[in-house]
Amino acid sequence: MEKTHINTENLNTIHDCLSQLVIAEETQLSIEDQLAKSNSSSEWSVWRKKAEHALKIVKGKRRIITARLAVLRQLEKDRNMQLHQQHNNFLINELRTVVPSSTFDRCVCQANDKMEKIHADQC
Repeated sequence: MEKTHINTENLNTIHDCLSQLVIAEETQLSIEDQLAKSNSSSEWSVWRKKAEHALKIVKGKRRIITARLAVLRQLEKDRNMQLHQQHNNFLINELRTVVPSSTFDRCVCQANDKMEKIHADQC
């Protein structure tokens, strides 16, 4: 069996995490398959212990990768929310220069009313 290296040191992007997660999943399935197909022999007990130890390590690395992936996805979500907020701020500033003040103020009041209604419905 070829030795597989699962890298948990340089998980800097979602792509890195997903790539290593695929390797970890394939490795885990391979070890589990070998354990399921193994027959007892004089060396079976030693081999089985090594295989079970390898499986435990792979599962641990999968947990590390999954945790890092969750952090990276949350960071991406936060970054996207900031970009949307920045876009909305630019849009509002542009609308203020084009739309009459009374119309803009009326729109602000309507938006506030809708927000209050949504918030009241959630409580």
